[in-house]
Amino acid sequence: MAGRRAKRFRPQFTIPVAFLGGGVRFTGDLLDISTTGLLLRCEKHIELGTVGRMAIPVGYETSRVVAVATRCLPGVGIAFEFSHMSPHDRELLRRLLQCLARQSGP
Repeated sequence: MAGRRAKRFRPQFTIPVAFLGGGVRFTGDLLDISTTGLLLRCEKHIELGTVGRMAIPVGYETSRVVAVATRCLPGVGIAFEFSHMSPHDRELLRRLLQCLARQSGP
């Protein structure tokens, strides 16, 4: 698909993700994730461009990133682009992507 900048990984198990920003707070299930963003299955609709903080569980830790809502997909959820994360959170994301890559096979 045109416009994709990074390989996406789909989890084989449920990963809950929390979002807080723009006066809203909600959780959803991770549908796919890459180094640049994620797609979250949720019932919520927010304005595009809404900035907030996300919490993504990675093992016994939690990756905390700042993300911007870039697309709303009716009946599916919301796509977010990562806008800021600390080096530690980037390392947690790398670990999560490695784990998901191993699960999806060669």
